[in-house]
Amino acid sequence: MNLISFNPNFARILLLSTAFVVSINTIAGGRSSGRNLMDDYLQNKTSTNPDASATPSQRFILISNNALVFNRGATGVDNDDFDKKFSLAKTLTNIRNTSNATTDSSNKQLLNSLLTTLNVDSKTNGFVTMDLQKRAQEAALSELADNMSPTAIFNRFDLSASNGQHCGEYRVVYHKNNGNRFFLSFEAKYPNPEIKKGKAGCFAVADFWKEIGGMSKTDALAQLEKFFYQGLEHKGAQLPAAINFAHYTHGTGQVRSNTFVNNLWQYREFKADINAKGENIFVVDSVKSNSLDDLFADERSLDSDSLKASKVDFLRDHYNELQSDSNTINDNNANANANANAKNKNLKTIIGKKPAELDSSGYSAKMIVNRAKAMSCSGFYQDSNGAEITLNVNQLKSQSFVYVDEQGTLSLELIEQCLSDWAVLLTDYWQKTVEKWRFAEVDISGAHNNFGGYYNAPNHPNYYAFATLQDDGSITAWGRSDYGGTGAPNGNDYTKIYSTSRAFVALKADGSIKAWGAPGFGTIGVPDGKGYTNIYSNKTTFAVLKADGSIASWGSGSRSTPSDIGGYTYAPSDSGYIKIYSTAYAFAAIKADGSIKAWGHRKYGGAGAPSDKGYTKIYSNNAAFAALKADGSIASWGFSEYGGVGAPSDKGYTKIYSNEATFVALKADGSITTWGYSEEEGTGAPSDSGYTKIYSTRDAFAALKADGSITAWGGSDSGGIGAPFDNGYTNIYSNRWAFAALKADGSITAWGRSNAGGIGAPSDNGYIKIYSTKNAFAALKADGSIASWGSGSTGAPSDSGYTKIYSTYSAFVAVKVDGSIVAWGDSNGGGTIPASISNPIIYRLKPLNE
Repeated sequence: MNLISFNPNFARILLLSTAFVVSINTIAGGRSSGRNLMDDYLQNKTSTNPDASATPSQRFILISNNALVFNRGATGVDNDDFDKKFSLAKTLTNIRNTSNATTDSSNKQLLNSLLTTLNVDSKTNGFVTMDLQKRAQEAALSELADNMSPTAIFNRFDLSASNGQHCGEYRVVYHKNNGNRFFLSFEAKYPNPEIKKGKAGCFAVADFWKEIGGMSKTDALAQLEKFFYQGLEHKGAQLPAAINFAHYTHGTGQVRSNTFVNNLWQYREFKADINAKGENIFVVDSVKSNSLDDLFADERSLDSDSLKASKVDFLRDHYNELQSDSNTINDNNANANANANAKNKNLKTIIGKKPAELDSSGYSAKMIVNRAKAMSCSGFYQDSNGAEITLNVNQLKSQSFVYVDEQGTLSLELIEQCLSDWAVLLTDYWQKTVEKWRFAEVDISGAHNNFGGYYNAPNHPNYYAFATLQDDGSITAWGRSDYGGTGAPNGNDYTKIYSTSRAFVALKADGSIKAWGAPGFGTIGVPDGKGYTNIYSNKTTFAVLKADGSIASWGSGSRSTPSDIGGYTYAPSDSGYIKIYSTAYAFAAIKADGSIKAWGHRKYGGAGAPSDKGYTKIYSNNAAFAALKADGSIASWGFSEYGGVGAPSDKGYTKIYSNEATFVALKADGSITTWGYSEEEGTGAPSDSGYTKIYSTRDAFAALKADGSITAWGGSDSGGIGAPFDNGYTNIYSNRWAFAALKADGSITAWGRSNAGGIGAPSDNGYIKIYSTKNAFAALKADGSIASWGSGSTGAPSDSGYTKIYSTYSAFVAVKVDGSIVAWGDSNGGGTIPASISNPIIYRLKPLNE
């Protein structure tokens, strides 16, 4: 394609975009490989407005610089505490302890493996042997592990992969405490904690750093220590420790050196590795965006064939240099303006012709060369320092190859340009990704459709009220007042909401708990203190885990004294539990060793749990539990008629499903075994195999095969009969009395009780997901339009753009990406929302200088 036919602004856009991206990514030394969020942001800005600068002009942010950099010497930073929490020895130890090395090594040995590479004079990168400068003084440095201090921590969320494969880099910079200057930067490439969500899975990471920006330096440092060394939970996502061997090895992050002991300045990259002896080591790696100097020169007769061949593909990583130096008179880039020493004396002439060809008058060869030189570290910090890189745009000024010095002082270009640009990107991502409304962890639709049985859900849904978190951590509730529709706590900093059938509790970031709703359903006896991590519930009672695995329980089914009262047993007093399960009125908690403790109403499984170990998961129905071992064997207890007895005695089961009173166990071959209620809902299960998943209403089941065919059995008035005879179904949804099956083309077939949505499903296609109340369904299309049918389904919105639907027993609420919401159904059950929250949320962005 002839470039001349493009809009003449194309060249200017390209120059601006590349210069900005280079400066953003090179400021910390070299560009990370792969397309990232900043690339996407820039492309979006230039494609939507070709005449506008690609550099983000927006200077309004939701976050402060504290969310982007934590540096020693800053106001409020305790340097001694920083040194202790982020010591180099601690970082090296974490790297060693998280590797698969088979031979023990020390921190000194690991660091020395890096220094040893500074005494090598050549190394092959790809097919090209490259010279390396020996740096004997730096190679001879000793006891560095105890003679370096943390300088600063950097949040490089802007480097997150466009495709969501990782969530950027998180960097800790160290400096040598005395003598000539020597820096190391540990740059962990952070895995996406929710990879199935794509780049939206990085939200918890972005939100963590946003919250860091609002903390005191003391609190921020404590949280950063957890993020880098231990890992933590944030907004429901498990964030792994950043400092991990796997985050610095080949294909991930890197360690970089910035050294001044020898003359001249030099920069290198390293990867964590394991040598033939099974020891942890660092190995030298290529410096990104630092192509082999010879590739820019004319071909010479003495050039090797491999070098000649590589000229046509010099952007590939294995033709990057293994070091980046401050310039000398022999550097081709330094002399690209065609002085007498330039290796390619025609370069200036060649480049000079291009602006005219592209009808981009005013651009000079010098500008273009300055921009090109800025793509390397030495070029950024020295060659193009302050130089004009396009019309009326100059390269940022640096301060002699560092962006933060030993005292933690940040360079002006970092403060004035890079931090604000990173902040704009982080804000842009956060606003597009944040859930404007985060409802209680389990709603009616979720209980019916997401857990393989209503009672397998970790929380009992609220019957007639909604409660939701806004993005600032405040709570809004509506619906019946005696179910928690009013009385929600004030304030913010809440992170999750949980429910019983008539009450809510909210968990704060510090692990403290607030409750509201009906008194007998978990609002009285709420534990004091902080540090709680996960809350579970049954119909009337809450149970909460602390980080040590200890349990607190409160509500009408809770007993805290060491005796049985009214048929209830008390919660365990020891620790080490990792998860809690529930029936309607009892709980069962499992430990890491697979042992189980049950409490609550005896007839509902509060007593009789197995005494052996090795169980991996617990399932439940209304009044019984069934626990599965790794070998596929099952133990059950609770109300005998509901499956507390009669579990199969063989092994090989992989998952257990349930309805109100019956269990269904599935084997790897897709065969089914049922036990529990002996009347209609527990009989009629298919005897063949090949089933992949099972769904349920209150009294019936529907099993799906790989070919999309369906077999149903159980209560005839609950969907046990009437299933479709064809195949091609991909998913089945349910409410209390009916099923709705979805095909790949988005068409729907429903069956079950007629006044609960068993009839009346939409006849068109294109639907992608179905939600439910007790007696109705709501189906969502890809364009965000909604069709609703069943009892209490009238009033669904007629417009499009909705992304999620939530429900109580008798009402739906749908949410758009802009934060606007609409409800329909029973007005007493949440079908009418307060007018004050029905409009889109308007964000106010805080100026940088506030």
